[in-house]
Formats: sequence, structure tokens, C-alpha cells
Amino acid sequence: MNKIIWCLVLSLLLSYKISARQFDPDKVKNALVKVIVPVKNNTSNALTGFVWKTPNQVVTSLHGMSRNGEIRILYQGQAWRKARIKKVLQKADLVLLELIEGQAPPPSTVVPISQFNTSKVKFGTDVFAIGYNGGATGSSSRQMKKGFVNPETLSHLIPKKDKEALAKIGFPALDLNILYLEGSLLPGFSGAPVFDQQSKLIGIGDGGLEKGASNVSWIIPAGYLTELENSSTNSLPSGFENLSQLFSAAAIIESPSTNPTSFDSNKMILSGSSSARTNIAPIKAIGFEFHPTKNRSLTDMIESSDDPENLLMLSDEFELDMNIQLDYDAMRFDIYEDINTGVVIAVPEGISLMYNPSEEAFQAINPDNNDMQLYFYGVQNDFSQTNFEDLLVAVGEIINQNFAMRFGVSGFTIDTEYSLWNEFDGGRKIAWILSLGNEYLMGQDGLQYGLYVYMTLLMTEEKTFMSIATIPIPAEVVAFAISSGMDCNNPGMFAEYCDYFNKVFKTFSAAHLLNFAY
Repeated sequence: MNKIIWCLVLSLLLSYKISARQFDPDKVKNALVKVIVPVKNNTSNALTGFVWKTPNQVVTSLHGMSRNGEIRILYQGQAWRKARIKKVLQKADLVLLELIEGQAPPPSTVVPISQFNTSKVKFGTDVFAIGYNGGATGSSSRQMKKGFVNPETLSHLIPKKDKEALAKIGFPALDLNILYLEGSLLPGFSGAPVFDQQSKLIGIGDGGLEKGASNVSWIIPAGYLTELENSSTNSLPSGFENLSQLFSAAAIIESPSTNPTSFDSNKMILSGSSSARTNIAPIKAIGFEFHPTKNRSLTDMIESSDDPENLLMLSDEFELDMNIQLDYDAMRFDIYEDINTGVVIAVPEGISLMYNPSEEAFQAINPDNNDMQLYFYGVQNDFSQTNFEDLLVAVGEIINQNFAMRFGVSGFTIDTEYSLWNEFDGGRKIAWILSLGNEYLMGQDGLQYGLYVYMTLLMTEEKTFMSIATIPIPAEVVAFAISSGMDCNNPGMFAEYCDYFNKVFKTFSAAHLLNFAY
């Protein structure tokens, strides 16, 4: 399998583009702060902020505030200070904090940001956010592009149900001018300063709406800082705590029970998860750096996805054709995003993601050590002149040959019902291909298995990425289910088979949910 990517690269005669990046994080790092706000049940919101005009003032996101406990600001990873709310600009989800009197001053090396770029940010322009991913002790940058939406207001990004919630609470304003992003903000980047290539402030990191496994993100234009400074309000709006679903760039961490300044940045609670994950480290290899960003149920992602058709079709096939009832709400996934390219992958909860050098791929490790496997391959290059249909044909042929040799079958037949491709806004192209081995495999348990290979292939002008799932289906067990039924919500004596079919559906779903951040 490790030859797939090299064959693609050689056959397409690609050449790398080197783009000039003028953004210099060293110019702005001394204005960056981490903001910790206690919420409830020994948890805190972890946000990013930046020092504005004087060392005692910090700008961050209003939605990360709370009526509980003290607001604490960490300057340059070493100096904690207590703060309070000085100004609130409700419509733009911004808050200006000030240090409480009687404390030591901020470190002398703090350099406030005092101005912003008022020029229009053009479509396709590289923009750079810098913040504290998941409340980490160290800051990191996130490169995105200015996207296109017209008109560029919040109401044009939010579905009806969320518009109704905002209308009841009164903020952020539905007619709020925003800067729409291609790429999503990482957890902890709420309130993060966002810069252009000349390291000039253009906006403040704000929210992200669910789109399947990925998010739609926006930033608040820096021009609203003037209104924030002139605001006469310093109180929190009623009901603002209920807006957390709109702001995927906020991180939740465990609060220490003793020393309130000894926050353990390794104990982030993935959004949607019920427990903290310790020692979360990004998975880095071949130019990609995947960070865990959230935890979601399959049902949640289907409801917000642009392309759930194959998942819905497979669930109908399980229920109507195979007579197998599965509990889709109980299927949960950890979502990872590459900080460099915005590739978003879903991994079944409880399964480890790692880089496998022998496959030259990222792999979700199957603890059962059977033939049900999940791989992720990627290439960053210039694909602007690549014909997507030609790429599909080439990849399909290589996969057919490789897996036929690997599993000892004569070849694969494409299932046309599950195989299609679409083009989305921003030049994103996505294809899904399901293939079935031409012969059955004999398992170690004496059962015959039909071998399915499901692939999702993504392409933009700068990158291509694909997921490949190998899924053996026991033919005799399916035949039994068709005749007798199998309710996996109450599995009883069929618990082992139900566990297997749940893994089948989760593996298929994980391969399907591969996407780029919008």
C-alpha cells in the first residue's frame, strides 16, 4: 500500500509550490495571553486573548466568560494575574478585560497590540491565527485562507435552528459582519488574534458551526475593537451560556482542586466527551500534524453533514435488507484536524491514531488485529492542473491491484450505488468508492467473508487526501440475520456478532467522514 502515493506523485508529474509567507509570530507573541475562566464541576473555559493598547487590558471572546469564579490571565506562560470585565460588545461577541488593582504589574516584556489593518481582506488571502490549542502551555499558529460568502454576515452561515436561538438571546447579532474562513479554528483559539501576511491584526477568532466532522469558522473583524472600547456596558447578557454549540474554538479543561494557577494543560476535555484526555499529543508525520479537536456521535455528524447519503443508505441496508438493528447514537468518534492543511479525520472512540511507517500512512489501530483496517494517506502539492476523474481512475486501479494481491482475490467490482463524486464550494472535490472482492475469503473462524474496500478521496488545488477502509463481512452471519433478525440494542446471545457489526459500521463511517475544514 505504501506505493500508492508515490505512484500518484510520479504519474501526475507534480511539482511543489513554494509560497512566500511573511507572517512573523515573533512580532506578536509578546502580546499573546491565555485566559482561564471557571465554569462548573471543576472545569474551566480555556481561551486565547491579546493585550490591547496597555499591558493591563486584554481582548478575548465574550462567549468564554462565566458568572462563576475569577478570570485569570497568563502572560507569556509564566505570570498569572486576576482580571475583571471592563467592557462588553455584545453584538460582536467581544469582551475587554482589565487587571484587578493591587497585583504585581504584567511582565515588562509584554508588548501590546495598538492598531489594526482596516483594508479589505481579499478572497484567498492567507491569514494566521496564533493561540493556545486546547489550553496548552505553549502557543501555536494556524494558517487559513479568507473564504467567500456573500453577503458576509453571520446570518448567512447559520442554519435556521441556530438563528432562532440567537434571536432569543440577542447575540451575536445576526447582521454581524464577519470574515469567513477556509479552515477551522482549533479548540482554545476563541479570542485569538488573527493577522495578515504582514503581521497586522485583522480580526479575532470566534466561532465554528458543525459540518459533519468538520467546522465552518469565522473571525470578528478588528474594526469592532473601536466599538468595544466605546461600549458603556460591562455586564454579561442573560442566557449567553447557552451558546456554546456555536463556538467550537473554545476549549474546556479540568480545573485544579487546590492551586488555581496550576492548570494541567494535558487534561483537555474534548468537546462532546464526558471525560478528560490526558497527555494528548499531536500525531506528526510527512508534513501533517493532527490534533484532537472534539468528540461526536455519529447521529450528530449525520445531522450536520453536507454528504450523509452513503451513511443513510448503509443504515437502511442494515435495517431493511440484513435485518440488523444498530444503536447509532452510541457510536462516537474522536475528531482530529491537521493544523497545516485543515484535513479532518474521524476515528472511532477508543481507537488510537498513529503513523505507520511501513504503510506510509496514518492508521487507526484495530485492537482485534483482524483484516478490518482504516488508513489515511495524504499529499501536499500543486493539483491545480489535475483532472479529478483521471485521478480517481488511477487511484482505483492501484487500489484494485494492491488489495487483490494483498488478500489473494482476482480483483474487485465497484458498487455503483455507493460510488459517486461531488464538487463543493471553494474547489473541494470529494469522491466515495465502494468495491467488493470478486471471491470470498475464508476466516480463521471457518466463516466465509466478503471483503469490501471503501475509499474517500479529497482534492483541492493544494492537496489530496484519502481514507481507505478494509471491511470483511461474514456471509453466513448476514444470512442468519436476514432470516431471524438481530437487534443489537438488546444483543443477548448475539453480543459478539453485534459488536462486530457495530465496528463494521463505525469503520465505514470513519472512512466516509474524511473531509477538509471549510
